[in-house]
Amino acid sequence: MARWVRVLEAFAEEGEWGVRELTRSTGIPRSAAHRILHDMAALGLLAPADDPGRFRVGADLARIGLLVAEHLDVRRVGRPILEHASAAIGETVVLALYDPVRRKFSAVDAVETSHPIRYLWESLREWSDLHLGSSGKGILAFLPPAEQAAILDRLPDPVPGRSPRSKARLRSELRAARRRGYVVSHGERFEGAVGVAAPIRDARGRVIGDLIATWPDNRTSEDKEANAGAIVRAAADDLSRRLGWDDAASNRGG
Repeated sequence: MARWVRVLEAFAEEGEWGVRELTRSTGIPRSAAHRILHDMAALGLLAPADDPGRFRVGADLARIGLLVAEHLDVRRVGRPILEHASAAIGETVVLALYDPVRRKFSAVDAVETSHPIRYLWESLREWSDLHLGSSGKGILAFLPPAEQAAILDRLPDPVPGRSPRSKARLRSELRAARRRGYVVSHGERFEGAVGVAAPIRDARGRVIGDLIATWPDNRTSEDKEANAGAIVRAAADDLSRRLGWDDAASNRGG
């Protein structure tokens, strides 16, 4: 594993290597370097360069690098925004990120409420489906139509969950959430949990995750949900702008 790390570091510093020069630079024996390069190429991490015997960064390695950089940056930039939103609502606020390859999301950070009874957000650290709860639908409702349709088309009808619903009803809920700018859910993923979520976008306007406020249903009301929706949407928009999203251009159709 240490040798693989040295090879990855070499490609991070310089995008193309041959076996001989990689051996000189890293100190890895030539036979081991040859094997690692070909193993990485078989995984899509590297690709053959123009000159025979040389390799360059492959599409999969470039994609992974971008995803890792985005995730780390979003967490750093998003932390004070989560803290402010959690204080304003008085409940736990979670940051989740979307993987467009898996078409699933995973929670990466949260600011928890001081209430003794609160939502255990750690359950969302695993890759989770998009069609359940505000945590998933806060992303799904705002994806481009073709991407959203591809995800919905794979689901059975009725859509499974704690409260199964028809695809028609799910599509209607997603349209309503998109118009409102945030999602509200009650007990869809976990019994007794209320959630409100709004999407996060990157500099290109792509949905890359969402912010989710959540609390037990014994502390909820329509007014609280509407207030939380406004706060979460504003916080998600603030984070998106700090990541380079131009909401004014988006509203103009840019």
